[in-house]
Amino acid sequence: MFYCCYCQQQRQQQQYEEEEEKRFVIRTIEKLPVHSEVINLRRLLLSNNISDSKSADFTLAKRDEFPYMFFLINHSSRGILTIRKEIDRDELCRLRRCRCDTWCDLELEIFVNNEQFNIEVITIRILDQNDHSPQFSSLNNPLNLTIVENAQIGAMIKLEPAIDYDQGQNGIIGYSLISPTSLPFSLRYDLIRGDLSLVVEQNLDRELISSYTFDIIAYDGGNQTGRLHVYLTIDDVNDSPPKFDQSIYIIQNISENILMNSIIIRVHATDKDEGVNSEITYHLITQENCFQIDHITGDIRVICVLDYELQTKYRLEIEARDGGEGSKTDTCTLIIHIMDENDNYPIIDYYPNDIQNNSNSLQLSLSELLPINSLILSLSIIDQDSDENGRVTWKLDRSSLIPFELIRLTDTTGELRTKRLLDREYISEYYFKLEAHDHGKPKSKSTYLSIHITILDENDNAPIFRQDDIQVTISEHVKLNNQNGYEIYHVQADDYDQGQNAEVTYSILNQNNNLFQIDTQTGVIRAMVEFDRKQKNTYVLQIQATDKGVPPLSSKATITFTIISRNEYPPICNIDKNSASLSVMENSKQGTIVATIICHDDDTDGINGQMNVYAQWWLEDRLLNRTTYNIPFEIVTTKSNTSESTIQMVITVNGLIDRELVSSYQLLLTITDNGNPPQSTNISFSIEILDENDHCPQLHIETSFIMINRDITHKNFPFHLIASDNDQGLNGQITFELSSLTSPPFIHLYSNGTLFIETNSKLIQEDSLIILHVQISDHGQPTPCLIVETLRLFIGTNRTDWLNVLKNNHNNDQTSLRLVTEQFQQGKRMAYGSSMQSTPKSSNSSKYSLLLSSLSTRKQFFAIIIGTSIFLSTVIIILILYTIDRLHKKINKKKSLIKTNGLSTCPYNLANGKRIASSSPLKTRFCYEDDSPTHNYTSLKSMKPIIVAGSSSQSSSSVDSTTRMNTAH
Repeated sequence: MFYCCYCQQQRQQQQYEEEEEKRFVIRTIEKLPVHSEVINLRRLLLSNNISDSKSADFTLAKRDEFPYMFFLINHSSRGILTIRKEIDRDELCRLRRCRCDTWCDLELEIFVNNEQFNIEVITIRILDQNDHSPQFSSLNNPLNLTIVENAQIGAMIKLEPAIDYDQGQNGIIGYSLISPTSLPFSLRYDLIRGDLSLVVEQNLDRELISSYTFDIIAYDGGNQTGRLHVYLTIDDVNDSPPKFDQSIYIIQNISENILMNSIIIRVHATDKDEGVNSEITYHLITQENCFQIDHITGDIRVICVLDYELQTKYRLEIEARDGGEGSKTDTCTLIIHIMDENDNYPIIDYYPNDIQNNSNSLQLSLSELLPINSLILSLSIIDQDSDENGRVTWKLDRSSLIPFELIRLTDTTGELRTKRLLDREYISEYYFKLEAHDHGKPKSKSTYLSIHITILDENDNAPIFRQDDIQVTISEHVKLNNQNGYEIYHVQADDYDQGQNAEVTYSILNQNNNLFQIDTQTGVIRAMVEFDRKQKNTYVLQIQATDKGVPPLSSKATITFTIISRNEYPPICNIDKNSASLSVMENSKQGTIVATIICHDDDTDGINGQMNVYAQWWLEDRLLNRTTYNIPFEIVTTKSNTSESTIQMVITVNGLIDRELVSSYQLLLTITDNGNPPQSTNISFSIEILDENDHCPQLHIETSFIMINRDITHKNFPFHLIASDNDQGLNGQITFELSSLTSPPFIHLYSNGTLFIETNSKLIQEDSLIILHVQISDHGQPTPCLIVETLRLFIGTNRTDWLNVLKNNHNNDQTSLRLVTEQFQQGKRMAYGSSMQSTPKSSNSSKYSLLLSSLSTRKQFFAIIIGTSIFLSTVIIILILYTIDRLHKKINKKKSLIKTNGLSTCPYNLANGKRIASSSPLKTRFCYEDDSPTHNYTSLKSMKPIIVAGSSSQSSSSVDSTTRMNTAH
């Protein structure tokens, strides 16, 4: 093909040369400077024999049109054709003003005016010069190419050739490849068509070399070159299958207790391809419901509950599949070994298996006549775990206390047999457990079989009378009200058997001429006639008790009836209408007599006149049981020394009586004689508990430190004190009073507890602390109770640093700070408790200067005054208590009491004349040395101690002095 193209060019060249011979063709190179001479027209156009002196005129046919615009004739007579404008052959070719594939010719018409006017045509042939180098397109430099790795040898990639605006030998004459490494490509260039191609010369493999970088050099005939940078990428084809990292994966010791959805392993495969061809998905080939694979990551998860006892090993086939066209695959094997855990409890099986059972309990019934070594149960122990987890140890608990033993036949089988005789009347039921535990780690598992054995009764016991020889009296001349007679005795026999074997029937063996009848079921003996002891005074009956067992068993008893005089009279007591209301003071000493009752029976016969007493106690219509309820009374019954038909009953105090706990008791006494039939009398009592002043008032206050802002409160600021007394009536009536020695004139306390502070008083200094002693007393008789509470009032203004006040008084209270500054400015009390200190005055001098003091200047002075006051207060209180105690003892000696008996013991300890409480079932009380009751006057705040006379210790308390004061004081 190249040869034919060359021949065609030669023929065209010959045709041009033939035409050149017929016309004027002038050759000139491009880009000559302006005014450069192209040709002398006179010499060209005029014959050589025309003299130069002969005139001639040369003119271009056109001036500014193409191609005349490039030329100019200087000296029209001489005919010098020069360059008017630079000629760029490559530009003319681009604009297609001339044919660049052969020659770039410009034709000019020349007017020649000599002897005659002629038009001559000349051709200016623009010759090319090598003024351009080959150039590749800048838009594709560097050039990115792709080719599939399975491209065939000889496959071509069309490339855009370089451009060189020069022609011929100055144009592009060839291309070459430049690369630091060998390339599996070559270049093919068609000079005639200008086609450039990259040709595959060797097989490509992306997995070996995925890309190539090289340069294509274009060069012309003048050794000028152009360079194109090429980056060639080998496109992947799915020619590589996935490959697992391991062909066999083995997992040892996967716990059978592993949680569901747990990941146990991740399988992994690689694919040398790229893109979609290397995207691997994983699949389980084995149909297995206990495992699941993540298709993307290859994670194997557990999706069922594994059980070593069902399956110890799993074998899974896993496939890796790429995403390329015609997916390629690889497989691997996953072997999973399950590790046994101690997840099974021992199983206790027994025979016969039709025995009544409920979960882990078993119920058996055995005859009490069962011989020794009798088989009860055949047992087997199974643990489905393996090794130590399945090794079981089993035993009976309480084996030494039950008449059964466990006999082991093998490690897992055994028998339960009797080892002693059974006796239902001794023990009717047995409860014990069979324990089986394995040796699993870290913790063994145990199973318990609760066995309940009921001993069935056999008729091996005859009825037994409660008395063999029975003596009974019967009153004579008892009228018969009906044909069934009247009951004279109830005989009873016990049979220790059970059910029908224990059902007893009664019968009279000897003949009695129908004088007596016995109820065969109950044993009640009834008299059927009216007896007269003058006719016969003794009757003897043989009674037989027979059970209903097979065979039946029986026993006998003898009853002797003695006829006595008639029981004509019921007991009579000295209580009017058999009802009375009684009262007793609370805290009465043990032995205090509440009431004395005398009863007598007018029957002269000794038996008919003998009496028994039965008591029933009631509290708010509720029957009390002395064994479960502490009844503080005792009934003492004594017989008269002169007559056996007279008794005396004395109701006395036998415990602690507290009206605040129980205010009244109800008592029903039943007095019955011993006649046959008997007669009785009922007496009812209502015992009211009278109140005693045994409680002191108690002030209910959260804190003793009160803060008042006089700028925002009323001029008469009210504060309400609340106190309570558990006593009743006057004993519980409370009166408030301020100490006349320590109360300033601008503070008033009413008897109902309302405290008014005149906050606008001029006597109040700025930021003042006021100590108040509040006396709280009841109206109890004979001795009221008085307590003294100490209050601390701090009166300030809006200028007061309230937080600093709180900080300075923090140690005076026991609870923590809870209020913010805004609450202080509302005149409210502090909401935290304090130890209310008592600082009574020792003198009247400077009364108000001590109460109204500045916090900023008198702290040291206050400390000295408070210390001195505490010492003097202690001495004064000791003297007062000692005086009151002496007066109280003298008064007690002169008082006439209704108490008759003294205390045998005192439930309270005495130490050096002090009252020390000991334990009491109801309430803590105190005793003096002379055993007289006293009262515990204390604040309800039990954590604050009471100042006790004779003690050397000093104590600060909310109850600064607790005294008994007489009415005169």
